[in-house]
Amino acid sequence: MSDPYFEMEDIWARYLAGDRSKTSIDVLDLLTRQGIGLRQKDGELRQVTSSKPTSIPHGFVIGLRYVKRDGSLTEDHFAVEAGQKIVEPHYRGTLERKWPEYRGTHKQQVVFALVDEDLKAPPTDISSIWWDPTRFSPQKGS
Repeated sequence: MSDPYFEMEDIWARYLAGDRSKTSIDVLDLLTRQGIGLRQKDGELRQVTSSKPTSIPHGFVIGLRYVKRDGSLTEDHFAVEAGQKIVEPHYRGTLERKWPEYRGTHKQQVVFALVDEDLKAPPTDISSIWWDPTRFSPQKGS
């Protein structure tokens, strides 16, 4: 079985080095291999995020931001820690109990039009990266 932490570390390093061609595909593939699927019935995936928690020295949080049918925004979080062989899902804001620095991110409002893939650094802080999952997704039939 693969090591999710080292996979995320590699994805993060490639992204920061400028290789962003498969970032969303690689992250979503990692989650799929862990048995984690996308929301199908109640939301449209609009953004994939990754960040490094400040509470621990070796970990990542993967976020999947959705626009729900009622127009509200929500984000599912997945914790990836060094030494752990599984990605730990966190729904309905449970991540903030594990790592308090994520308080409020589950329902954070985002203006997707302001997210620019080509920025050299994210507008929030250095420990976060994000991308539009549709921008680099393979086209149907290809």
